[in-house]
Amino acid sequence: MFDKYIVCPYGLRNVIDEHGSIEGFELKIRIPYYRGVPLSVVDSLKITIGAETFTNESIRFTVASGSFTMSEMSTVATRRWNFDEDATLKVTRPGGLVYFDQRVEVLIAIRAPYGIFTGHDVKVLSLEPDKYLAVAAK
Repeated sequence: MFDKYIVCPYGLRNVIDEHGSIEGFELKIRIPYYRGVPLSVVDSLKITIGAETFTNESIRFTVASGSFTMSEMSTVATRRWNFDEDATLKVTRPGGLVYFDQRVEVLIAIRAPYGIFTGHDVKVLSLEPDKYLAVAAK
């Protein structure tokens, strides 16, 4: 329904840990369903960047109501992902992504009240500077 809006055109960046190492990357997405849902009905996510695919096992899902691994999500019925809210997906990938435009593809499955609803979006995004590089450049 809202497939072309799933991948946000901003927010793709590497994530730096407290020791200055790149531990992965973050990506922002929006819900492909026409209303908000409890986090427990977000069944699966698949992110493909270039030739590499990341699935539930390496993704942490964060919205205003909390941050959870995808395996924890099935138990989180009291927290919601609202229609107008960006979700941040943090993917564990030591070394992060290289700094050139990335083809980002997201496939998401939501167990909506009337059946399973899937969304799919592909965009080419530029990697935003991470905090470590921004500090080093000053």
